[in-house]
Order: sequence, then C-alpha cells, then structure tokens
Amino acid sequence: MPRSTAIISALVQTMPQPILLLDDYGRVVLANKAAKSLAGISVGEQLSDKVRDTAQVADYLSMCRSSTTPVPVRLKLLSGYESVAFGHRLSVPGTGIDGAVLVRFDENMNLSSKFAALNADISSLNNKILHFGQERTELENLALTDPLTGISNRRGFDQELDKEYNRSARYDHDFCISLIDLDHFKSINDAHGHQLGDEILVHFAQRCLEHLRQTDVVCRVGGEEFALILPETNLAQATIVVSRMLDLLNATPMFARGKRYAYTASAGLAEKRPEDTPASLFERADRNLYLAKETGRARLISGEAVPTAAAIETGKSGECRKSGRIDSQHF
Repeated sequence: MPRSTAIISALVQTMPQPILLLDDYGRVVLANKAAKSLAGISVGEQLSDKVRDTAQVADYLSMCRSSTTPVPVRLKLLSGYESVAFGHRLSVPGTGIDGAVLVRFDENMNLSSKFAALNADISSLNNKILHFGQERTELENLALTDPLTGISNRRGFDQELDKEYNRSARYDHDFCISLIDLDHFKSINDAHGHQLGDEILVHFAQRCLEHLRQTDVVCRVGGEEFALILPETNLAQATIVVSRMLDLLNATPMFARGKRYAYTASAGLAEKRPEDTPASLFERADRNLYLAKETGRARLISGEAVPTAAAIETGKSGECRKSGRIDSQHF
C-alpha cells in the first residue's frame, strides 16, 4: 500500500462510525474495523455484489460524486444487515481514491440527532484527505530543499540526477554535471563569522539562478559545495556555461555591511558517457573539482587526464580554464 493511502487508512480507522471507501466502480478501497464487523465487506469487494439492489448502488454513487454534502441512503446487504449510510465524494491525487465514503450505522441510532455530527465528521475527513496530497507535496519539497539558499539539497540533487540520467538514456541526448566549491570558505567563516559565510552562499545561489537556463538545475550538495545539472548540453557547451559562471562571480562581488567582498570558486565538469552510471558521472566531476582546487583554485577542469606532479606545479591539468580576478577584498 502506498504511504499516502496508508495514512488515509489510518485516518479512517480512527473514526468510530463504520466506514467504507469506494472507488468510482463501487469497489471497496478501504474499510475500517467497524465496517468489517458490521457489514462483512473486505477491501477489493464490489459493494454491488453485497446489496440487493445493484441499480440503487450505482445511482447512489452517482449522487455522491455530484453532491457537495453527504448523501443519505438505505442499504440492505444480502446477509440481511440493513443500515442507513451517508456518502461523500473523496478525491486524493496519486492514490487512486476518487469515489465515495459510506458511513454506516445501526437503525437503532437516532438519525435526526446524529446527522449533523456525521455531516461534520465526513466533511472533516474529506477535507483532511483532500488537503493531504497538497501537504505531502509541500513536505516533500521541504525535504528536498536547502533551507538557507532555497535551492535543492543533496537529496534533491540525487533525485534530479537520476531523472536526467534516465531521460538521457531514453532519448539519447547529452548532459553534463558540474561540481563547484567556493574557495577558502573556511577562512571566510573564521575571519568574518558564519553569518557572512551564509550570505555568500545565498549570493552564489542567486548568481547561479540568474545565469542558468530554466531547464538547468542548481543544488547545494554540501557546506560550500554546489552542483549543476545541465540537460541536453555537451562538454564544450557546458564548459562555456560554467566558465561564464566563474567569471560572473568576479563581475558581481557581494556587498554587505558597507563593504565589497569578492570570492572565487573552483569547478569540475563531466559529461555523461554511454557506460556511465549516476555515481560514476558524479565521481568524475568530483575528481575534476579536486584537481581544480589542487592546481590553484579559481578555475574549471573538465578534462579526463590524470595530472602529473609537473602539471600540478604549473597549474595545468586536462582541460583547464582559469577564472579572471578583480581588485577587491578577496578571500
């Protein structure tokens, strides 16, 4: 049972009245304990197979689907059990539940005194379920979002990477990922405090959002480490995009507390290969990011060459592009 359906079932089980949830075909989707004991109906059974007048059930479900308030009806099961039920339409996106709730109770109950309470109970349950899909979406979005910068977090990145990897495999198009690390970020926090460090992280995320296409994805995957997913982009195109991103940092320093703060970033870039998995693609981008930081920072490395000691000394490894600098307060 999907998690959302399980939660809805738990809500239904807490209600003391016998309740059945029916889909559009009159099939029992959920049944609480009270309904099972009184009506003897299990999940998966058709209500029309349990009552004497099948046409009555069809008409009743039709009324429930079109009414905005609970609809009363008298049902008599083949077992001989008679009851009055109140039905109300429920619609829960993503769960398959889009039918009526039947609230069943004994004929001995005082219907006139119970109707108002039952009406409120059904409406309350209906509202909870109707809003559940929206609340679940909001909670899932929060779980995938970095609270500081407002962009996706590492979990969100992993989901987007898997999604783009599958799209690339299905439609045979290129895509690249880049890992970007803000240079000397610990020194920023040590010298100026974590509040300024947080402001720089937000500043960088905003620069990314302004520079990238709507189809591109930017995520914060670590403390000062970010990741880009560039769909339908080959390595040459992605190199231009990320290089411009690094230059943009130099062109738009951050202003805070009356001061101008310039910072740089190092980046590693990798293009999906036919034999790649999401993990191997990430590993190559991460390796290139490491090389960028080891060979002088403030640069992009997108090549696949393993650096020699001489290459590290001269600051050259694979395809390396060094970012420009501006005269400002650097870290």
